Amino acid sequence: MKAAPYYAEHENFIDAVSKLCERELAPHLSSWEKAEHFPNDVFTTLGSQGYLGLLISEEHGGSGGDYKLAGAWCEVFGELASVGLTVAVNMHSLVISHALERFGTPAAKSAWLPKAVAGEAIGAYAFTEPGAGSDLARIRTVATRRGDRWVINGSKTFITNGARADFILVLTKTDPKAGYGGFTTFVVDTKSKGFKVSKKLHKLGWHASDTAELVFEDVEVDDSCILGKLGEGWAQAASNLNWERLMLTLTSLAGARQCLESSITYAGQREAFGKKIESFPVIQRYISEMRRKILLGESLAHRALDVLCAGGDCRTLVAMAKRMLCDDAVWIADKAIQVHGGYGYTTEFLPERWWRDLRLMPIGGGTSEIMANIIIKELSK
Repeated sequence: MKAAPYYAEHENFIDAVSKLCERELAPHLSSWEKAEHFPNDVFTTLGSQGYLGLLISEEHGGSGGDYKLAGAWCEVFGELASVGLTVAVNMHSLVISHALERFGTPAAKSAWLPKAVAGEAIGAYAFTEPGAGSDLARIRTVATRRGDRWVINGSKTFITNGARADFILVLTKTDPKAGYGGFTTFVVDTKSKGFKVSKKLHKLGWHASDTAELVFEDVEVDDSCILGKLGEGWAQAASNLNWERLMLTLTSLAGARQCLESSITYAGQREAFGKKIESFPVIQRYISEMRRKILLGESLAHRALDVLCAGGDCRTLVAMAKRMLCDDAVWIADKAIQVHGGYGYTTEFLPERWWRDLRLMPIGGGTSEIMANIIIKELSK
């Protein structure tokens, strides 16, 4: 991993993760991409070696690490040329399980966290709806109180791990008149009556992961399934999104580095007009611009990570890093295809897969346009 100096204290960890990926996962990526599915064994393999509990306390079977350790994981695990797989794992282990430990009731944590850390139960986070993407205030999924139970009705879409999840954190409206205080998140067992996966979505990229539409029809849960307190769902979502966006940014950074590396290697091997193409000024400009964008994005992303680790307000820094790096990663992947020429457009080489996979990053977790709005609002204060 090229950013190892920033993570100097985690050098042994990075080396172990890199070897695990090379040995256990990398040989299977192409077949999983072709099958549009990776097996749940990936979760149990990672869980058995302690990699699904990086942000989880030892009390619940994790290692009690911090965001910097998780950042090191994102950047080395993100080198795998299957962003669908890497984000599916990270959403489960670094976002969903982390949120459950931070806000869940003792009963919910006891029921799900040990299994989640072991990879024996897989989680999903259900925010987005057919009519509400970046504008979460427009969600229509509701939870209504009936006696001592809550009854959930609605639908969700673009849910990573949605088709394979054992439990889902579902953002609902519990009081439509209470504004941002009227949202509540519930932990839902996917074996619950009334829950179903209505459709598995086919995508431009992220082929190895499952992305689904979900339906909740009179799904009943009790108070032990409330994440935090009634009405805290919006605040929790905002808090979780800072880290989720940074996770996506660091994953994009890893992919951009892989595109640069493959471009340098190919340009040093390919000949045209009796010369290696690395000697052509236009190729040199592409590669130097790739490197410049990576260095700038890396500096900003690591600055945001430092502020997050220190407990500071990192919302604007994260928005800046995500907007810049996720957009630039797509540009870098596109130029990697150009450097590889016709071969770059074939599935024999990886730049086309990186382009397809990285193209979602300026959309997922909040679009680049939403990130720009966050930045502008901060500048206007």
